[in-house]
Amino acid sequence: MIDSSSDEEKLSSAEMMMARDLMEAKMEAAKSSGSHTHLLMIGNFRMELVPSKEINIEKTFKETLQFLHDKYGNEIFQGIATVETQGHMHG
Repeated sequence: MIDSSSDEEKLSSAEMMMARDLMEAKMEAAKSSGSHTHLLMIGNFRMELVPSKEINIEKTFKETLQFLHDKYGNEIFQGIATVETQGHMHG
């Protein structure tokens, strides 16, 4: 996993758009074929993976969570455990 501060070569805007389009196409193909995607959401961060024999979903999500925690500390968890309700429940 490479973070944005890496010294490695940066992707051009065109390359990033092509990668985004490819991933969106894979997500749509998975959804239209009746299979599901795996979703990791933490605050504003969202990671969605198409199931594959080559990807260990649990390991990938754990590594991603560890990377985010190492980079941002407990700040990544702020505000995600609160629940807001509006109005009244009627029984």
